[in-house]
Amino acid sequence: MSDISALMALMIQHNAGNPESINRMMKLYSFARAIALEEGVSDSARETIETAAIVGELAAGSADGATYADMLLLNLGCCRELIAKVHKIISKPADTADELAAERQIFAEADFLVTAFEKRFDKESIVEELNQGFKTATGKQFLCNMFSVGNRRRGDNV
Repeated sequence: MSDISALMALMIQHNAGNPESINRMMKLYSFARAIALEEGVSDSARETIETAAIVGELAAGSADGATYADMLLLNLGCCRELIAKVHKIISKPADTADELAAERQIFAEADFLVTAFEKRFDKESIVEELNQGFKTATGKQFLCNMFSVGNRRRGDNV
């Protein structure tokens, strides 16, 4: 079993009885992996992005959750450098000067793809995020295709 599949199995076990959280994790992971692969990031960056996507919901909005995610990764034998990178991606706001800017961008785009669908965002909000928050060509393509929107400016017909 690979490290990623072992981590997924643990997160599925952790979320037993909560199929919504499990489904969200799997969608976030799938989008994050696809964007990372299409954008040609390094294997190390892709591993960081994928790991963050799997534990991201666990750590979201809670220092205890982030600490638990760190411990889980440590117990799985992940190196401290990977754990620190994942922690930065899931617990701190984006900073374009950050050495993890590309990883954080891909994670954020994948998260928005999942959230926009789950919360049924209106097209105007989606177009606004497309124009302001999306930077990768793959993320933009996924968003446009999923929601049948183009790269429009606020106020255009949506």
